[in-house]
Amino acid sequence: MTSNRKPDTMEGGLALLSIENLAVSFDTPAGMARAVRGVSLAVRRGETLGIVGESGSGKSALFLAALGLAGPNARVQGAAVFEGENLIGLPDRSLSALRGRRISMVFQDPASSLNPVATIGRQLDEAIRLNRRSGPRSAVPPTAKDLLIEVGIADPERRLRSYPHELSGGQNQRVMIAMMLAGSPDLLIADEPTTALDVTVQAQILDLLKRVSRARDMSIALISHDLGVVAQTCDRLAIMYAGQIVECGPIADLFDAPRHPYTAGLMASRPGIARRDRLMPIAGNVPSPLETAPGCPFAPRCGRRRDACTAGLPRPEAGAHWWRCFNPLEPVAA
Repeated sequence: MTSNRKPDTMEGGLALLSIENLAVSFDTPAGMARAVRGVSLAVRRGETLGIVGESGSGKSALFLAALGLAGPNARVQGAAVFEGENLIGLPDRSLSALRGRRISMVFQDPASSLNPVATIGRQLDEAIRLNRRSGPRSAVPPTAKDLLIEVGIADPERRLRSYPHELSGGQNQRVMIAMMLAGSPDLLIADEPTTALDVTVQAQILDLLKRVSRARDMSIALISHDLGVVAQTCDRLAIMYAGQIVECGPIADLFDAPRHPYTAGLMASRPGIARRDRLMPIAGNVPSPLETAPGCPFAPRCGRRRDACTAGLPRPEAGAHWWRCFNPLEPVAA
C-alpha cells in the first residue's frame, strides 16, 4: 500500500521543488517501461540533496520529467511543484522560461553540450542573454569573465577566446557550470557531473559546487551512482531502486545507520582506502522496467524478505529519516 504523504518534509525546511507521486513510463517496442514509479521527494531551499542508485534506477528520468525533458515517448503522471506551480503539463514555452533562469541542469559530458565551433566567450555571452532574469537579483547581469572567475578558471580573458577542444575535461565542466549560473538559478540539477573526470579534478568540481551553493544560497540536486561523491557534498541522501525511493534522510543517518537492506548493501559494497573487510556485492540483478510484479522491487535480491514483501509496498516511516521496508534493519546502538 502506498502513501500520498510527503515523507521527507522536515519542520522548518521549506521545499523549493516538491515531487509528488511522480510516475514516468516510456513506450518501447517491447512494451511500456516504467522508469519512475510513484516517487515523492522534496528539494529544500539552500540544501544539497543527493540521489543515488544503480544505472537504470530512474534518477535522471525523475528530474528530466519534472523539467519537461523526458522526450515525446514519455508518459508522465503526478506533480512536480516548483514554488507553488506544478511543472507537469505546463506548455513548453512556460517551461523554457523556467529552465536556465530558475532551474538549471548540468550533465555528465560537457563535450556533448558545448558548441565545438563557438568560443567559450561567445557561448557564455549567449547564456547570459538568454537566461537574464528580471528583478533586483539580476539587475546587474554578470559578465562572461565574471562567471569564469567564479568557477575558478585561470587566465579567464584567454579562455574566453578559446574553443572547447582547447580546454581540459575539468575546465569544460567548469564552463558548463558557469553557463548554468548565468541565470542565477534557485535550483541546480547536477546529473553525474564528475563521472568522466579523474579523481583529483572530481574533488575540485565537488568543492566548486559546494562553494557556489553557499555563496548563492542555491539548492542542488546531485544525481550520482557514487556514494563517495555524495558523502563529500550532500546534506541529505535519497536512495533510488527500480524507479522508487527506498530510503531518504540526513547523510550521516544513511551512512551510519541504514535501515533499508538495499541501502545497507550499497554501503557494504563501497570500497575504502582503510577498508580491510572483503567487499560484499549485492546478489542478483535489478528488475527490468518492463516488469510489473507487485510488491517491493528489491524483494528477489533481499535476504530479509517476508511474504508481505511480494504482495505490496509498505508505507514509508515518518520523520526526517524514512524508508520503505516491512523488515528494516535495526538501528545501531550508540
